[in-house]
Amino acid sequence: MRKVLVAFDGSDSSKRALQYVIDFARDHAATLKVHLLNVQHEPVLYGEYVTGAIIEQMQQSLQATASETLVWPADQLKAAGISYMAHTALGNVAAQVSEFADQLGCDTVVMGTRGLGSFTGMLLGSVATRVVHEVSMPVLLVK
Repeated sequence: MRKVLVAFDGSDSSKRALQYVIDFARDHAATLKVHLLNVQHEPVLYGEYVTGAIIEQMQQSLQATASETLVWPADQLKAAGISYMAHTALGNVAAQVSEFADQLGCDTVVMGTRGLGSFTGMLLGSVATRVVHEVSMPVLLVK
């Protein structure tokens, strides 16, 4: 059984990456264990009036957003009969993808080339390139 980490942010590119995994499993009769991961950037906070309660509320909101983002891909994998687990994280996307892939013993990381990030995130030279450089296993980028 192959373990695949799919970094999913809800973008069209990440949807195509998920579809690639589903098609691959079907076309090659492959038994896959897919780990879906959504990473939310933690907000940068400035000022003296930020309390622990505000920070906790923001983190809970981000975790809820991450969980909601993984509902659609989980439904797609379930419909395709592919075993999966959903994971959420807060922090740097490339670092979290690398950490999860290592901890989960994944063979491959699959992700889209363009995500929903800021303008710099639209360029292949940002998150996708950092993931390629940080992870220790093959990375499949789907355009």
